[in-house]
This record gives sequence, C-alpha cells and structure tokens, in this order.
Amino acid sequence: MIKKRYIVILCVILLLILGSIIKLTKPVLPYIQLPGETYPGSADWPIVSTLFGNQGLTNTFVASLIAYGLLLILIFALRAGSKTADEVPTGFYNLFEMIVEGAYNFAENIAGSKVKDFFPYFMSILLIILVTNWTSLIPGWDSIGFWEYKPHFLAEKEVKALEAKAEANGEHLSDEDVEAFFHEQEIFWDEQNVGDLNSGALMLLSEVNASDDAPEEFNSKGQMIGFNTEAKDWTIVPFLRPGATDLNYTLAFALIAMTMVQFYGFKYLGGRGYLAKFFPFIAPGYGQEVAKNPIKAIDPAVGLLELISEFSKIISFAFRLLGNIFAGMVLLFVMAFLLPIANVAFFGLEFFVGLIQALVFGLLTLIFMSSASTSHHAEEH
Repeated sequence: MIKKRYIVILCVILLLILGSIIKLTKPVLPYIQLPGETYPGSADWPIVSTLFGNQGLTNTFVASLIAYGLLLILIFALRAGSKTADEVPTGFYNLFEMIVEGAYNFAENIAGSKVKDFFPYFMSILLIILVTNWTSLIPGWDSIGFWEYKPHFLAEKEVKALEAKAEANGEHLSDEDVEAFFHEQEIFWDEQNVGDLNSGALMLLSEVNASDDAPEEFNSKGQMIGFNTEAKDWTIVPFLRPGATDLNYTLAFALIAMTMVQFYGFKYLGGRGYLAKFFPFIAPGYGQEVAKNPIKAIDPAVGLLELISEFSKIISFAFRLLGNIFAGMVLLFVMAFLLPIANVAFFGLEFFVGLIQALVFGLLTLIFMSSASTSHHAEEH
C-alpha cells in the first residue's frame, strides 16, 4: 500500500509538471470584478425570476448556500454521533467537541456569565464564515464555469457613450432606444458565438468595424474571434465564487452582528440605560454629576461619537472581511497564472487567512455584545 506521503509528493510533482511545463494547462486569465457574476440567462429561469427579478442568480449566492448546506450536514452528523452509547467520544466528534469546548471557555473569559446568551451567535458566525472561506480553496471552486462572451461589458460602454452624446446634444436617450440597442447587439453576439455568420451578421460586423466609434475589441481584430481562449473578449463565469467576495454577503453578516449587539444592549441595560451611553443627559442625576464635575459636560459629545462608531462598525465589519477574502482570491488567480506550483504555499496562507478572518469577525461580535451589555458606570458601582 502506497504511503500517504508518497501520494502527496506525487501530486506536487504532477502540479509542477502540468502547471509550469505544459503550456496547455495554464489557466485562462480571469476577468476579475468585485460583484458576484450572474449565471448567463438565469434571469429567465422560472423560480429565479420570481425571487430575484431581473438580477439573475449569482455564483456567490450559490456558493453561500452550499456552505450552509455543508454546515447543516456537519451539524446533523455530529448530532447523530452524540446519541451513541459510547462513554468516551472518538474520532471527528471528539475533535469537534474539543473545539467547541475550547471556544466556549475562550468566550467565557470575555463575556463572563453572559456567555450562554452570546456564545450561540459567536459560534454560528464563526462556523458559517469559516466554512464559506475554506470551501473556496477547493480546486476548481472558482476556476470552472461557463464560457461567456462579454457583450454586456461592451454594450455598457456603448450605452454610456450614446447617453453622453445625447446629453451633449440636449436630447434624452429613452428606455426604448436602449432596449432596441441591446436587442440588436445580443442578436449579433449570439450569432457570432455560434461561429457561423450569416450575411446579415457579416454586414453588421463590417459596419461596426468601419465605424469611428467602434470599440477597440473590434477594431484590433476586425474579424470573428470564435472560441479563442486567449481573446480578451472571452471569460469564464465560475459556477461558484467565495461568498465573502460579495459585499452583499459581508454586509448581511455585519448588519446581523450589530443588530444583536443593540438587542443585548437594550436587554441588559434597559431602554433608558442603554440610550444613556449615547445621550448621557437622559440618565438620572446627570445634572448633579455635571455640577460636581464640570468635565462631564463633554459627555454628550463623546456619546455622539460613540453613536457614529456604532454605524461605522457595520462598514468596518463588511469591508474587512470582503477585502481580505477578495484579495486572497485575486492572489491565487495571479499566482496560478505566473507559477502554479507556488500556489501550494499560497493555499496554506489563504487557509490561515480564512480562519483568522472568521475568528476576527466572531470575536469582535462577541466583544461588542459584551461591551454593549455593560454600563459605563459598572466599575463605579
């Protein structure tokens, strides 16, 4: 039986040969964009059109659903293991139990007696983000997808040019004009995708190439591109993309986290007690405190800054996670194109980054909930 270390060594050697020596295996340059890509034609799918309207289904949303599904499978599998008659747990169940127990003790050191309220949210956020980040490291996760010719990018440029021209002439580009333009371009690009141009499409192609306003993509080629993998007009829309590379995902978690922070603030301090953190003058005895210590007159200004910081935490939460995971995705793409063997090291780095970002998000949520449920005057009392 082949030992595991020999299998790993063999895989590394194959990665080096296939990725660095054989040119055919080099990946296609991806079209990197911040929003999640929409599946081509998904806006017309029955259920998708009902739920998402004309937006279509994005690969980041599907990747997030898969992460949720994997986490649910893990939960039910562990739940089934907890019902066994074994007195001493073994295997993965034992490992996961140790992880949860360690996380609980860690959270207890921060939240104290309130840990029973805070821990479910801390651990849920940690696990969901962690699974989402780590699944994106599966080979092919964000590099296998649909071939797509990019007419919408060219169309957007031309529509903007038409709008600017119409505005300069004091005219207005109607929605009907835009729809007609898109319809015309989609017919042309669809026929070009087939690779068998009819006379009408050839005439349209010649008109586009002869036009002074023709986009560079046509001027530089002048002929049908076909399925040329090196052509910049072609791209891959991945079936899946890391969920945290979509601002909708990170912003949703940020809003959930800060909503729970406010909830526990009101729960433990009451309405007046919690709002007194931001508006100190509504606290009982504030006038007497200012009379005794005039420096407390600046407390309303400090409270206003704290109120602003509550909103800034949402932005901080969302963009910290988004920036780190998106940068990691781009880094892996770049290294895969330059020197695929180097991704062995960078995969380990991104594995660590995915863990750290999940920990940071969960830990900050826990700290903010603990802070919100503690009065400013707790030490004095």
